[in-house]
Amino acid sequence: MQESVIDMTRYSVWATVMVVLIMTIVLGGCPKAPTESDAAPGPAATPVKLNLWTIWNAEPRISALQAIVDQFQQQNPGIQIQVTALEPDAYKTRIGVALGSSAPPDIYFVWSGEKMLRGFIRGGNTADLTEYMQADDAQWQSRIVPASLEPYVHEGRIWGIPFLLQCTFFFYNTEMFDKHGWEIPETWDELIALCRKIKAAGITPIALGNVQKWPAHHFPFVLSQRLLGKQACEAQFDPLGPGDYSAPEFVRALEMFADFYAQGFFNDSPNGTTRENARALFYSGKTAMFYTGTWDLSRLVEGGEAPEEFWDKWDFFDFPALPGGKGNQHALAGSPDGYVISSATPHLEQAVAFLKFMTTVEQARGFVDACQELVQVMGAVSEDNAGPRLAKYARIVEQAEEIAPWMDTMMEASVADEYMNGVQALLDGRMTPKQIMEAVRQRQARVKEQMLAAEQGEPGAGE
Repeated sequence: MQESVIDMTRYSVWATVMVVLIMTIVLGGCPKAPTESDAAPGPAATPVKLNLWTIWNAEPRISALQAIVDQFQQQNPGIQIQVTALEPDAYKTRIGVALGSSAPPDIYFVWSGEKMLRGFIRGGNTADLTEYMQADDAQWQSRIVPASLEPYVHEGRIWGIPFLLQCTFFFYNTEMFDKHGWEIPETWDELIALCRKIKAAGITPIALGNVQKWPAHHFPFVLSQRLLGKQACEAQFDPLGPGDYSAPEFVRALEMFADFYAQGFFNDSPNGTTRENARALFYSGKTAMFYTGTWDLSRLVEGGEAPEEFWDKWDFFDFPALPGGKGNQHALAGSPDGYVISSATPHLEQAVAFLKFMTTVEQARGFVDACQELVQVMGAVSEDNAGPRLAKYARIVEQAEEIAPWMDTMMEASVADEYMNGVQALLDGRMTPKQIMEAVRQRQARVKEQMLAAEQGEPGAGE
């Protein structure tokens, strides 16, 4: 076993690591067939049944995943995999309940960060994959983009496999921009000026659906990063760390968002609008922009939900800079997501075999073919399977100086809920920025107290 599990570099290594990924777009390459070490244990007398839970509940993802499952089962007839695909927001609740039951899923999706992955690790719900990743001269580990694997490492051990890297951008209607002569904003003030022009033209500037609470939080989150800096923000997230969210920049970011909203730059009643409806407002031409993630790349092109006449009428740009802020003004906002194996599974070897198969270059490329997403397997993206928008996204990532992880995934779960509930209340006029951050600070303090008490075995620690 190697002396250290992984080089714990931060996202500044993107410019080095992602060069390898992006070179496949330029040079292409040949898929690597699964090696002998990727094969599952031999067929058993009674087939082993694995339950896999995922948030990939819509096309083309669900079919792409099923194709991987089908090929794995054909090569491993002694293993059967049952896929349970849930709507992402429902999944957040149901997975916690399932992990507390007597029959948790063998393999399940996680977002990286304190809210889900770290919380599950602390709760003893995930299997340690270190020895498997490092076997055969770390053959499996070497397939995965190191910067995306980093969030899946805790206390020197590897607990999961990142599969996709998602980032958020402003998607915009290129036809509309060209017609009116609108330019891509480079600063926050330029974004405000642009929104005023769009509104003056009788068009809603930005689609926002915040029924699920987390979409709106992306605005003050990025403003917090721009104002405060990635490291200062991340110092708040660990509930057992020194962070208490007392920096005034958190309040300032919410104030800026509140002012932005007050100018009428979003559709009516964002708290009563779903993400799906907001996306429809964008591709139907009722709004000029939509701040969303790269998970929507495949929804707006052929095979997705957008009508054919819209497929070539959109593009995307990064969140504008905030001159004078302490943070990296060109940082991307995003996180890797992927899969872990339950510590309670009676079929660890077979579950490992499936994740190894899923992360072979051949299977990863198939997923890219179908979904046009940035799979975090080295060599997954090639000139043959990357459409123009995925190629653009890959290049943006390759050039990124920094990627700041989303607050709602990095915060402890109840603290994240406090923040997102507060942002929703802000849009309804029920809370002020100062009240939101005071509630967040109080929640963080209670969580810290409870976790410290639990470590010491004190009565009532779980209340």
